[in-house]
Amino acid sequence: MVFFEQPCAPLPCQSTWWLLSKNLTLLQVTGWILIAVVIVVFLICTSVSRCLSPVSFLRLKFWKIYVEQEQEILKAQATEHATELARENIKCFFECSHPKEYNIPSIKDWQQISSLYTFNPKEQYYSTLHKYVNRKEKTQSIGSSEGDAVVPVLSFVDSPGIKSTTDL
Repeated sequence: MVFFEQPCAPLPCQSTWWLLSKNLTLLQVTGWILIAVVIVVFLICTSVSRCLSPVSFLRLKFWKIYVEQEQEILKAQATEHATELARENIKCFFECSHPKEYNIPSIKDWQQISSLYTFNPKEQYYSTLHKYVNRKEKTQSIGSSEGDAVVPVLSFVDSPGIKSTTDL
């Protein structure tokens, strides 16, 4: 018996599978390249912003420690004062009496210490609270003055230290 050999043509599903796996590989490589480019751009931007920063490395370390301590102390004092005020209000509610007078900062004061921090090389303030306390004696406003600027390297000053009321 004589067999005739016919050339094998690729099956349609085999060529489709090969194209899909090639496209998938290409997409994965493109994705990893995109991730690498984003990371490199982020590192370059971070390095450049730190190099151009008007604040030295050691001063920046001190600043971060100051802000951390200020937030911890503010959290402790706020918890203490809020607890006292709540205790007094509950006591007055159940005893049908008038509450004692408590010194609580005004809405304007809270707004001023909650504003965006701006850096001024002429004045050395480490936070908006620090600026508020020192400028309160001079003027009532701590708004931006000449020379104030938002410096990206100092963004930790405005970072939310107290994330929610449950953290208190």
